[in-house]
Amino acid sequence: MNQWSPTAWLYHAEGGKHAIFRSATEKNLNCFAQEQERIAGHVLRIPKRELASAYAVCGNASADDNVAVATDYAVSNASKQETASFLFQRNVVQPLLGRSYIDLPRSVVLPPLFCARLYQQAVASGNIPPSRIQSWRIDSSETKTSTDNHAMNEGIKATLLRDHTTLIKHPRFLDQPNQNVISVEIKPKAGYITSSPLVSPKHRCKYKGTRYSLQQQLMQLGYVQKGWQHHGSETQNSKPFTPSNYSPLDLFSGNASQIQTAIKDLSNNMQNNFRAFYNGRQIFGEDISPLEGERKNILNTFVQQCGSSAFSHHDENRSADSILLDFICSVVSRILHREELLRNLLSMQLLDVIDGDGVIRVYDRLVHLCEGSDSKAEELLDQSMVCVEETVREQPKKDQLRGKDLAKSPFELPNCSVLHKLIEEVDSFQSHSTNDVDSTHELCVRLVDQLSQQGCIYLLQNWLLSLAMCDVSFFSTFQCFADDQRTNEEYQSINNGGIMHFDGVKDEKSSFRPRTMIHYEVKVVDCDAKPAKKLRSRRKVEDVFQFITP
Repeated sequence: MNQWSPTAWLYHAEGGKHAIFRSATEKNLNCFAQEQERIAGHVLRIPKRELASAYAVCGNASADDNVAVATDYAVSNASKQETASFLFQRNVVQPLLGRSYIDLPRSVVLPPLFCARLYQQAVASGNIPPSRIQSWRIDSSETKTSTDNHAMNEGIKATLLRDHTTLIKHPRFLDQPNQNVISVEIKPKAGYITSSPLVSPKHRCKYKGTRYSLQQQLMQLGYVQKGWQHHGSETQNSKPFTPSNYSPLDLFSGNASQIQTAIKDLSNNMQNNFRAFYNGRQIFGEDISPLEGERKNILNTFVQQCGSSAFSHHDENRSADSILLDFICSVVSRILHREELLRNLLSMQLLDVIDGDGVIRVYDRLVHLCEGSDSKAEELLDQSMVCVEETVREQPKKDQLRGKDLAKSPFELPNCSVLHKLIEEVDSFQSHSTNDVDSTHELCVRLVDQLSQQGCIYLLQNWLLSLAMCDVSFFSTFQCFADDQRTNEEYQSINNGGIMHFDGVKDEKSSFRPRTMIHYEVKVVDCDAKPAKKLRSRRKVEDVFQFITP
C-alpha cells in the first residue's frame, strides 16, 4: 500500500478559500517507497479553514509521524465517490469548455493530523503572502466541535489535481532533453457587458462597462476591498490602489492584437489576476518579481533554448523584467488566439441573461414557490446543477425559444410560456437603444413574478454556471525548442499539448530567433459549481453598484 507523508508536499499558492500544496518528491524529501511516482506532478487543494481546524484540534498532538500519513485506501475510496463538484465538471463544464482544456479532479480524504502538519509547514515556510495571513487564523474554540465530530471521524476532503506549472512530455519530444518551463496563471473575469432589462434602475452603470472595470472603480473609491488587498501593516494598508487598464473585452475579442494588449495590461498591473512560474516556482505576481541576476539567467536560458544570440541586441535601457514579460506575454497571447478555449469560455459566460439584479428577483420568486423556504429552494438548485440534457433535443422550436445567448445551455428548457416570453424580451432588449428601458424593465419584473418553479430553476442554473465560468483561472504553460527540423504545428488535444511556431517578440527592440518551436498546454482550474446559498447574499453584492453614476 502506498502512503503519503506530509513532508512530501510544500506550500505553493492559495486563493481566498483554498491552499495549494505542490508535490515535493523531486527534492528527495522523506517520502515513502513508491510515493514519488504516485504524486509527482500533482498538487493538493485543501480548504484553509479545514487546515486551521485540524491544527487547532491535533496540531500539538504527540504522535509518531506515521500516524500523519494518508494512504491509498483513503484516496481510492474517496475517488469512487462521485461528488457534486466532479459531476458538475464532467457532465456540464467539460463538454462545453472542451475536453482537452480541463482535467477532472480527484477527491481525496486526508487524516486531520496530516492536515495539521501541512498547516504547520505552510506557516513555518514564511511563503504565505501578508495579504492572506488573516485567512489562516481561526479561533480554536470555534473549530473544535465541528472538527471533533466530523473531520476526526471522516477525515478532511481535499482535491488532487495535476500540477499545471509542469508539462507532460509530448510524444514527438521524447528524445529531447528536458527544457525549462514557464507557466502563467490568469483570471480572465467576465468577458461581456450585461444587456439584461432586469438590471435595477439604480445600477445602470452596468450597461457602460464590464463588471471588472466597474469593480476597479469601486475599489478605487473604497467601496470594495478584495482579500488579496489586506496587508499585515498600516504602512502597506495606506498604499494607494491603482486601477488596472485590463479589459476582459480585449481578451475575449478573438483578435490577436487585442488579446496581446489584454495580457500586457494584466502583466503591468497584476493584482490577483496574473502570476508567472518558472519550473514551478513563482517569479511574477502582485509584489513578486525575480532578483536582477535571476531575471537575466532566466532570460538567457530561454534565448539559448530558442537558439538565438540576440540577447545582446536588446535595448540596454529596458530592464530584464520588461524583456522577459514581453516574451511571456507574446507567447501566451499566441497560444490563446490559436486555441478555442476563450471562445468556448465566453459562450458559457453569456448564459447570464438576467444579471445579478435579475437573480435576486428570480431567487425570491423561487423561494416563494417553495413555501418561503430558502433551504428547499437551494436544495432544488444544487441538485439541478448536474442535471443536463443527455439526448439530442427533439423539438427544433425549443432552440429558437432559448434565444441567442441561451442556445449553448446544457440544461433542458422547461415548458413554461412565461419563461419563453421573458427570454424573448431579454433577447430583443438593447440597453443602449432609444427604447423605453423603464417599461421593458417593468414588464420583465412582472414576468419574473409569474414564473413557474422550473422556469426559475432554469434561469438560475444558467446564471450559476456563468458565475462559475467568470471565476475560473487558467494556466498557459510552455517550453521552447529550437526548430531545426521545421516541425509541423498541432492543436492541443485530449492526450497531448499543442505545438506552434513562434516568430519572436513583435518589438524592434527585442528579437528571438524566428521559427522557435513552442510546446504548450492551456488548462482551466477552479471550475467548481457555485453553491445556491450564495444567492442569499446577492443583494448586498449588487447594491454597491449604486455608487457609480450611470
